[in-house]
Amino acid sequence: MSASRSFREALGRYPTGVALITLMAEGRPMAMTVNSFASVSLDPPLILWSVDRAGKRYRLFRDTLHFAVNVLAADQEALSVFCAQNDDLGLSDAAWSPGQDGAPLVKGCVARFECSREAVHAGGDHDIIIGRVDAFDMPRTAPALVFHRSAYAQAG
Repeated sequence: MSASRSFREALGRYPTGVALITLMAEGRPMAMTVNSFASVSLDPPLILWSVDRAGKRYRLFRDTLHFAVNVLAADQEALSVFCAQNDDLGLSDAAWSPGQDGAPLVKGCVARFECSREAVHAGGDHDIIIGRVDAFDMPRTAPALVFHRSAYAQAG
């Protein structure tokens, strides 16, 4: 097994939540599945996520000024899979509404964070996006969707 594959397998031993990063581009709702979402600071409220520089959606997601982080519930696995392969949220069966700066807020999530891009930092083959949280809500109490050892699971 290659060192890169072994490293990926070792990282997979750490369970992570699953979220959709959403934004509006040319009047269309766009989404990308990530498991790199994390908190950075409570004061000011900052979060981070990362985007692969080699990805076809790299520039679109890195360059946006406003985005939302939608933390998926365990029953939203199909949406996660869809958005990992297709960035057009409008083609999915997900219901959503625009947030205060237009970023799509997906219905049925356990938490949603509306953010303004604060900074972008190089991080190996990814860029790390720091977002300032402008608003958030917790619209649903349900188990969160988790990714662990290359498979989906349910938290809590």
